[in-house]
Amino acid sequence: MLDYYFPVALVPEIISGRKNRVVAALPASGLPPPIGSRVQLYSGSGKKDRVLIAQGRICAVRPVLLWGDLMAVDGCDLSAAEAEDFALAEGYASFEQLKAWCQQHHALPFSGYLAQWEAHPIPIQSPLF
Repeated sequence: MLDYYFPVALVPEIISGRKNRVVAALPASGLPPPIGSRVQLYSGSGKKDRVLIAQGRICAVRPVLLWGDLMAVDGCDLSAAEAEDFALAEGYASFEQLKAWCQQHHALPFSGYLAQWEAHPIPIQSPLF
């Protein structure tokens, strides 16, 4: 089971199915998750504030490389416009913001994977009074 965490601002996109992928660093094993792996999608980052928003299974995995101003997905170099579109689809304001996040959390060059899922949103339950 894989857990992915997202900012609250992306929850509507995930629940609607418009955001159905994530870029992640490779685990210590160096292997991306296999297709069919179960995923749980959360908003929040810590145990106290995390909320399960969807569950599903990975349906596609593609390698991602990011170095300097260059980016490749599944072995194909992206143009500057394609890299910008990719970053926007991931919820970043720009490709520069995506690069800055990778630099801060993983260092560049970044080698990871793009996982796409088929998710089933979890109904939001309000507390009973």
